[in-house]
Amino acid sequence: MHQTPPTVPLPGPAVPRRPRTSFYAAVGCLSVIAGLLLGVGGFFGVRALQDGGSTPVVDGEGRAESTDGTPPAEEPTVLDKTPAGADSAVPLGSTFPLRSTALGGEVEVTVTEVDWDATEEIHEANSFNEEPREGNRYLLLTVEGAYHGDGFDGIGAGNWANVTYVAQDGTEYARSYRVTPGHDELIGQRGVAEDGGFLAEFCFEVPAGLEAGGHFVFDDVVRDVDAGAWVDAV
Repeated sequence: MHQTPPTVPLPGPAVPRRPRTSFYAAVGCLSVIAGLLLGVGGFFGVRALQDGGSTPVVDGEGRAESTDGTPPAEEPTVLDKTPAGADSAVPLGSTFPLRSTALGGEVEVTVTEVDWDATEEIHEANSFNEEPREGNRYLLLTVEGAYHGDGFDGIGAGNWANVTYVAQDGTEYARSYRVTPGHDELIGQRGVAEDGGFLAEFCFEVPAGLEAGGHFVFDDVVRDVDAGAWVDAV
């Protein structure tokens, strides 16, 4: 029996393909934009993590400022002239010269440390030290000095400088004469080394609730905070 072969449909006209150049160009542009956004976002994200919200950054004029709006702490410096007055206050850790009439020479002063609650240390230094009054505590200022003169007078060494603590509210606290951890029976502080170096400690009695801050003021003989050398307490 004769079979009719299956009918195969004739191919229709070819449909032209659209060029994909514009598609690839669009994808490329989107990739570039996404890369830029990710790069910029990642940069600021890393900076935010590194800064922690408080690390000083440098503004357009090259000045350091804090990201939380507070000014950064100044770096300690070395001065060849004694700073005078509150407007010339120097950062904690700075070194400056101070004339000492008691020692008959000049002392290079470096304020190295502030212990804001040294009550226990003062008591352990000497059990005969007076306890601070009720509601008060002792703070302890440590100073490294380098003496330049003809001879270190052991008798006057304990009072080689007047030091006053001026709190943030302007209240002045005079030195409390207590035996300190670095006390030496001869001069009231650790002995002077051959190069003239020595360590001195100054005790102050302050209210227990007093916040850290303010300034320490150094002068020679007369207690004159307005003309003394001011050092940041923190």
